[in-house]
Amino acid sequence: MANDNYLIIVFRMLHNFFLYSITVISFFVGLAITLCIVPFSKNKADTYHSAALIWLRFAMFFSGVKVNVSGKENIPRNQAVIFVSNHQSAADIPILMASLPVPFRFVMKKELRRIPLFGWCMQQAGHLFIERESAFSAYRTLDKVVEALNSGKSLLLFPEGTRSWDGSLGKFKRGSLLAALKSGASIIPVAISGSFCLMPRDTRLIRMGKVKFSIGKPLHIKNQEEYEEKLEEVRNAIARMIEPLP
Repeated sequence: MANDNYLIIVFRMLHNFFLYSITVISFFVGLAITLCIVPFSKNKADTYHSAALIWLRFAMFFSGVKVNVSGKENIPRNQAVIFVSNHQSAADIPILMASLPVPFRFVMKKELRRIPLFGWCMQQAGHLFIERESAFSAYRTLDKVVEALNSGKSLLLFPEGTRSWDGSLGKFKRGSLLAALKSGASIIPVAISGSFCLMPRDTRLIRMGKVKFSIGKPLHIKNQEEYEEKLEEVRNAIARMIEPLP
């Protein structure tokens, strides 16, 4: 039994070394190609975004992570929506980008913008960053979010504000869905199941395994009076869709 555990650990280390190596190498190759293409593109943000999708899907192919997506029919077509998802691990961002069937941009915490090159590329691709500690910055970002929605871009946000410590669904930030109220955009609940087991918060190693995304039916916030009720309704919709995976 001890030998089996040792072999599993060695295999995981080798798998992660291979995965991180090919991810880093492909990132720099893809970035170099993208920088050559961008000067000739009409929409630079879309070019960076398309390049990121190709890179992430390439990396996902070698990750050993199998993703199942259900409820695709619940996504309205030809309109911008707000995807609202639980946040189980750092793996959620690349897996969501590579797996959701429609283009979107993230609304994420400003700390991710500080990651060398990655943060710059995310910004160039049109993803939005929010400074949670500053009310002024949060409201300024809210205006940018509404502007992006009105221009036809779908967005995805994590209303818990940060990754889960134990895989459970946390409390939603009170102002997390104000963009839906202000823009009138549909809210699409997304439940991630299984990603916490792949990459818990206290590790940088990723395990091979299964992840499921369950996409719920659209919800709407019509006025300020029903905001608190709808915030809880969205959270409950996500909680019902989260499944324990082996």
